[in-house]
Amino acid sequence: MPEVASWTELARGQQSQGLFSLLRRFGAEVALSELGLPAAEVWAGQALLETEPDCAEEALDSLPFEVFCQALIAPLLGLAAHLQQKIFGQAAPELNREQRLQVVEKMLARNIGLPMTEKVAWLTGERFGSKRSWTEERLLQLLALTYFYPVAELRQKMLEAGGIGPLAASLGQAQGDPLATRVVTRCLLDPPPRTHPAWNELLRRSSPLERFVLVSRLAGKLDLVWSGRAEGLARLLAGHYGADPETLQSALALEDLTQLVERLEKDGPDGLKAVMLRPLSPFRPALAQSLEGDPKFPCWVDCKYDGIRLLLHKEWDSLGHLRLAAYTRRRNDWSEMVEGLEAMLRSLSPYSLIMDGELHGRVLDMEGVARPASVYEVHECLRGELRIPLKYVAFDLLYMNGRDLTAQPFQQRRQQLELMLQARTQKPGLPLELAQGSVVTGKAELNRLYEQFRRQGHEGCMVKDLQAAYPLAVRSPAWLKRKPLESADLVLTAAYWGESSREGQRMFDSYSMAARSKEGWREVGTVGGVDARLTAQLVAEIWRSGLLTGVQRLRESNRGRAAGVELKPHLVVTVAYEDILWDGPAAEVSLRSPRILQLRSGEMPLEESTPWEDLQRRALRSRLS
Repeated sequence: MPEVASWTELARGQQSQGLFSLLRRFGAEVALSELGLPAAEVWAGQALLETEPDCAEEALDSLPFEVFCQALIAPLLGLAAHLQQKIFGQAAPELNREQRLQVVEKMLARNIGLPMTEKVAWLTGERFGSKRSWTEERLLQLLALTYFYPVAELRQKMLEAGGIGPLAASLGQAQGDPLATRVVTRCLLDPPPRTHPAWNELLRRSSPLERFVLVSRLAGKLDLVWSGRAEGLARLLAGHYGADPETLQSALALEDLTQLVERLEKDGPDGLKAVMLRPLSPFRPALAQSLEGDPKFPCWVDCKYDGIRLLLHKEWDSLGHLRLAAYTRRRNDWSEMVEGLEAMLRSLSPYSLIMDGELHGRVLDMEGVARPASVYEVHECLRGELRIPLKYVAFDLLYMNGRDLTAQPFQQRRQQLELMLQARTQKPGLPLELAQGSVVTGKAELNRLYEQFRRQGHEGCMVKDLQAAYPLAVRSPAWLKRKPLESADLVLTAAYWGESSREGQRMFDSYSMAARSKEGWREVGTVGGVDARLTAQLVAEIWRSGLLTGVQRLRESNRGRAAGVELKPHLVVTVAYEDILWDGPAAEVSLRSPRILQLRSGEMPLEESTPWEDLQRRALRSRLS
């Protein structure tokens, strides 16, 4: 595969050949039906004209998409060379973190026919990810229409191939003119209707690698090793634009990189001064570190709920209309999924606010005892697959009546939150309450409060510095979390088959676990003994997200050699363990007696799972204690 260093200053893809003049004169419908112009170029050109009416004739001329995928996407896919060879018939060299950084840096610096915002979109998934992903069923229907296969046959082939991306790659070589990268990019940024002929044309004109990238992106499953590492990309962009890296990093908590690049393109480094906290602009919230030792007393201790973190935004516009949002940690707006949210926000007196809290609920077990719902059960409820009463528990107030409160001490923000909720005269819609908590002055008080929360069935407690500002987008010592057991948030990388049931069904009964490191995912053991309920949740997520790679895995077990299949890194689980073992001269670590406590996929992104270096430090501490 070509390297970025070998790219010409601008290697042309499909030429425009007067496309924009024809579109301005005749319009897209005539260009397609009467002039017979390629559907993908017509759609991309028309979409570009809507945002850039005066664009030049060569606006779509760019690096061939095949070269773009070979030189940039393939090295960042994180797929082993033998898998790339199997799926694409070619393989990119396996790169370490520094080499991947160099690939990205060269791509940003070179003229390949894409504006910087579109380069960033490819690296981060922003703007593509803002569009609703296609379901696998819809993509199967599109592939069936394009390649004349029955959908049922394609569905079976997908299971054998290990996912929708590998399936698409297996459906033949490219036919027709090569695609330009910007044509594909504009079709992803401003997608045609799903019945538009541009989609069939894009697929037919794509090579196996191009088709894998295109279909995986449409499915929301293009997992680049670079994805989620916006901080490193921000450093490169700061150097490119001559901006202060710390200023850009701070702004990154409040806006997406694509938005920041638009500001830098328009106004240079001064454009970052306009970035500020305000309602309806999503940002990354504060995160907690694990409590080790004693905190600084006095401190605030509140309950740690097992639910979905949501930041609620409210603002009245100039015409008296209420605007609202419920942003997740990934800055996705789930307001339409939360029943009763609008009525609840209307009942709060501030005309604008941002509130941090947790959406959680309670369920009855088989004995009729109420317990807190798990985060997975809350997700099922929002998807309409389970019915449980939900409520929102508020624990911080970040913005109110046009004022940013994040610089104020926590104690002052908490007091304002309490006063705001006490002022409610009516309580319609989604139930709203304050997080349980109080000031503690010593370790005995902290332990007593922690045990109280545990007896209620909650995860543990949060310990907060009374005088600290709100730590946007970082894991700060001002926020500490205490859980009952040593635990880690790990990623499942393989699933192993158990024995067949009486009905002849086979289910997974154990899983390989891995921690993230600078070199990639490092496995730290196998976990089994998963109960039927959690097994059903794990299997449902594996099939729903298309995680089976088709690559066979074998491991030694007490019953002999167990067969399984490799999983794409996606499933994050909280694993409790008794101890960390330090194995051999290679300084590898493994977990003793691990067990899965809960599934955290959808709540915790991969980049926030426990780092391998953290487990190594815990192992060293265990050896020295």
